[in-house]
Amino acid sequence: MRDALKLALFAALVLFGNAATAQSVSSQLGLVVYPSNKQDAAQVAKDEGECHAWARQNTGIDPANPMAGVQVQQAAPPPGGPGAGGGAVRGAAKGAIIGEIADEDTSDFAAAGAVIGMARGARQRQAQQAQAQQQAQAQNQAIAQERLGTFAKAFGVCMEARSYSVK
Repeated sequence: MRDALKLALFAALVLFGNAATAQSVSSQLGLVVYPSNKQDAAQVAKDEGECHAWARQNTGIDPANPMAGVQVQQAAPPPGGPGAGGGAVRGAAKGAIIGEIADEDTSDFAAAGAVIGMARGARQRQAQQAQAQQQAQAQNQAIAQERLGTFAKAFGVCMEARSYSVK
């Protein structure tokens, strides 16, 4: 049974060996691994594969998708603030005041003010929503980086236990 496992692992290394050497697990994580006991390249690849599996199992983090299984809150619309309706009311009031001062028909000025106020309120609301979305995205990136750091630490601990120097 153990020989069959070794043979399967060797076959996987042969099949995927070129890709693995081009971009090893440690380099994907931004780590430098040095074999302290003169382990050859095949042994390094084998140990990296086993430590990758161990770290994934023990942390529950997949470095290819660090946010898998994490519940993230969607960006909530910002509370309060001027919306299109509130902007229209304020714009109509300002327009009516201007019409009164100009000694003109206040309804025309109020209608124009309402349109301008509605557009301004809608634009401000969109800007607030975009800002909230950017903040949520930044928070998600920070969580992903933290999870990748946790995975890298677990991977490093495993590799150090196998007589590698990890930085």
